[in-house]
Amino acid sequence: MALAETSHMTNRRRLSGLGSLVALAGLGLVSSGCSSGDADKKGNEGDTGGVVAELRSNVARVTPDASEGMPAGKSEQAFAFSFLHALDADENLAFSPHSLSTAFAMLTDAASGKTLEEVEQTLKFGATGDAFHRSQDALGLALTSRNRDAIDTPDQKVEAQILNVSNDIWIRDDVPPQASYLDTLARFYGVGVHHADFPGQPEQVRVAINAKVSKDTHDLIPELIPDMAITIDTVSVLTNALYFKAPWASPFAVPTPGDFHLLDGSTHSADMLKTRTGLRYAEGEGFVSVAVPYYGRDLEMLLIVPDSGAYATVRAKLSSEMLSQLVADGSSQDVALTLPKFNVKSSVPAAQTLKDLGMKTPFDDLNAEFPKLVSDVYPVVYISDVLHQATVAIDEKGTEASAATAIIVAGTTSAQVDPPEPKIVNVDRPFLFTIRDNPTGSVLFVGQIVAP
Repeated sequence: MALAETSHMTNRRRLSGLGSLVALAGLGLVSSGCSSGDADKKGNEGDTGGVVAELRSNVARVTPDASEGMPAGKSEQAFAFSFLHALDADENLAFSPHSLSTAFAMLTDAASGKTLEEVEQTLKFGATGDAFHRSQDALGLALTSRNRDAIDTPDQKVEAQILNVSNDIWIRDDVPPQASYLDTLARFYGVGVHHADFPGQPEQVRVAINAKVSKDTHDLIPELIPDMAITIDTVSVLTNALYFKAPWASPFAVPTPGDFHLLDGSTHSADMLKTRTGLRYAEGEGFVSVAVPYYGRDLEMLLIVPDSGAYATVRAKLSSEMLSQLVADGSSQDVALTLPKFNVKSSVPAAQTLKDLGMKTPFDDLNAEFPKLVSDVYPVVYISDVLHQATVAIDEKGTEASAATAIIVAGTTSAQVDPPEPKIVNVDRPFLFTIRDNPTGSVLFVGQIVAP
């Protein structure tokens, strides 16, 4: 870091705990947007747990074309499998690449030097200038448009499709971020910062932030930030939470008991969902893939089903390029699909995983550089932890999922012919899945099921 150690070291040691920044990420969209030195304060004090007002730049949020979101979706897809390969292969898990990416995207304008370079490289962002932030904004706005109202007519009944994402930043009121950072947040993410009484009411603020995340995830993630994660030394918290609930474009039949074959060769009883319909199908070396669309068909769950005994090999080959090829190669086929009903809840070791992927300097308490995040009161802030939780549950009707992340930074057919035999896909063994947005390529969730 470009700070003279001789002039700041004493202060640095004394303030070693000061400057905890927590970024909670989940699939996220945000609200609207302020001019740097001319900011608005909104909100109320009282029952908000020490959270008093919102400081927001008056700069208007940009409205990029939807096509500008594709680079952001592409980077999420690349990051998704890099992160997956760094996690254990022999347990059920789920995480949200979009959530993690959105949180760190919001942090990039506050970072510089090697800290920024490692965030860009690890999250597969590329250069993070205005074009990058415009792409993030376009992606967020595109995902907002995936919400669809319920249909309730004599001929058709379909539940609503919900895709809600929220971003918030909580900051100590005596340590404001640089004005240009507030402008970036307003212009591209539509958010400001909430003042919070970290020094006086750290536990109340933690409870308030968890309550906001819990509300935004419909209570699927009730406590993202654990006890003692926020202290009197916390400076800032970025929050981003995701909630996704959607019916299948065509529902499955009511589940019936069936066998699922585990990695160790044993058999486990599971509730199996069955359907026969036209689905996008593709074959690869040692696996098949089937895309099951949701209401509206922009979003889908893409199943990657390895042949018996090929789970580890196929998992190791998964990549952004492979996923894109599966999407491109897939064709509509008559598919008889059997799929286990599952409900997976994960807390992944995000901090260590990101470090293993090359993000080291942002965690360095002496060399991390986030110059725009806080004022000169705290010359060095650094990421001390990254927490990430995700839930994905499917049944015959559809999917309900959520995600949240905490980046704790101390100091983001009319001819009558016989129909062809259907493709039979029996997902009765360990498999992988993604929930993705087709128009943008955004990867909302990635997961693996080894024991439903």
